[in-house]
Amino acid sequence: MMTRARGDVWRLAAAAAASNTGNWAATIALSLAVYARTGSAVWLSASFLFTQVPSALVAPLSGAMADRLDRKRIMIICDLLGAAAYAGMAVTGSPLGLIALGTLAALLHSPFGPASRAAVPNLAGEANLTWANGTLAAASNAGQLAGPALGGVLYALAGAGVAFAANAVSFAVSAAFVAAVRGRFRGERPPAGTGPAAGTSTPPTGSMWAGVRFLWRGGALLTLTLVGAVTFLATEIIAVADLPLIHHFGVGGVGYGVMNAAWGAGGLLGALIAARVISQHTETAAAVLGVLVFGAFVAAIGLSPWFALIPLFSLLFAASDSFAFVGFSGIYQRGTPDAIRGRMFAAVGAITTLASAAGYGFAGFLVEAVGWRPVYLGGGLVDMACAGVLALALRVTGKPPGGEPALGHASAP
Repeated sequence: MMTRARGDVWRLAAAAAASNTGNWAATIALSLAVYARTGSAVWLSASFLFTQVPSALVAPLSGAMADRLDRKRIMIICDLLGAAAYAGMAVTGSPLGLIALGTLAALLHSPFGPASRAAVPNLAGEANLTWANGTLAAASNAGQLAGPALGGVLYALAGAGVAFAANAVSFAVSAAFVAAVRGRFRGERPPAGTGPAAGTSTPPTGSMWAGVRFLWRGGALLTLTLVGAVTFLATEIIAVADLPLIHHFGVGGVGYGVMNAAWGAGGLLGALIAARVISQHTETAAAVLGVLVFGAFVAAIGLSPWFALIPLFSLLFAASDSFAFVGFSGIYQRGTPDAIRGRMFAAVGAITTLASAAGYGFAGFLVEAVGWRPVYLGGGLVDMACAGVLALALRVTGKPPGGEPALGHASAP
């Protein structure tokens, strides 16, 4: 059973690596194509906002679909619909058409994330859960490392259409890997008259807003979500500060590429290590220390006198971010009954996505007002303060908030 569970997780990881590589390649190609055809930063900003924010607005519906319908079937259908949308982008020339189809692809694919993350505890089992989260994070980071380079090369050699077509293929490949998974994507239904797993309060399961209400009542889980939102917001702001940073040191596009490669490699390395060293009993410590170390190295970039140190700091803060992600994922999964886990993850995704959009919204003004060094330093200090808040909320006990793991029976939606 353990061998089969690990095989299923590897198949899910392969799906994540394929789709994430294609998505990042398409994102880079979309940005380059929109800017080349319009010459407008406003259009470029629109391409980011309209392909991210709408999926957050339909998150309650996406989560409800992940909880009430067959999760495996939902994931396959989302991949195939996403492939169709990107195939349409491959033959579309206008910037408006590209943004519209990109937005449609994001909307059609939005139930995939909640369904996938909600299914992991059922596929992996309690003993394999932290390994599974680390393996899936590593696969996503591998795509994040390879995708931008692939997108840039495809755009330069053959144009944006080829990059969009490649993403359509990556979605189809992802669907094939998901179809090959043999395990259960949801928990067994409980006998009539029984409630959720022992130690958890009965969650509100009937509404598509059940995930939001569960988070609101969850205490530590709500704190976890708010801390995640603040760190996402800070990350988007410091991303805007990267260009003034490379201008300050005079390292140009090569330096920018080195920074991003170090960030991607750090995320991949951190996830691989996290999959091996984090256990159920250290998930809360990994979450807190991951955020703390992340903030420390972000602040260190703001203080660095030499560019040579910055790729190293980027690698280390990305690695610590992967540790935090694995810890966060395990806490959420163990602390949430299966029947509403999709809606809970959809709510978390919506909150963090909107925080990212807010960061994009005023990052440029903040960087221009105070400069890149204070932005990095301030962002790092905010992250470190968030780690302190998180430590108080979780008490670093090694137990998931809300009681014992909610990986068994769960109330039906």
